[in-house]
Amino acid sequence: MKRLAAIATLRCPRCFEGKVFRGLLAMNERCPVCDLKFEREPGYFYGAMYFSYAFALLTTFYWLPMLLMGVSPWLVVGLPAIQLVIQIPITFKYSRVMWLHLDHRFDPTVPHGDGQAAGRAGGS
Repeated sequence: MKRLAAIATLRCPRCFEGKVFRGLLAMNERCPVCDLKFEREPGYFYGAMYFSYAFALLTTFYWLPMLLMGVSPWLVVGLPAIQLVIQIPITFKYSRVMWLHLDHRFDPTVPHGDGQAAGRAGGS
């Protein structure tokens, strides 16, 4: 339940307190509370695209019935397009935070050089 609240409020996957974003689309490099580095490696957030695709697919719940009911093709294409443009910042933020939480849930290891204690025992 705490993790869902952290996702809903766009918080860190480790401490559930630090903000992931500092602006409309600007991410913090590290958690301001626990110092977790959000981007583990270059290209790390490619996995977040799957969440973005899922959000975009949600538009099919209303454009497909509209198409089948014979609504003007301009409306069938135009309304979802407008919605997707408006929802870009929301999708961007939530897909990244959901990816962070999913990844941290299954692989809580901390990359070398990250300020806090490592996620797994043992060390180098």
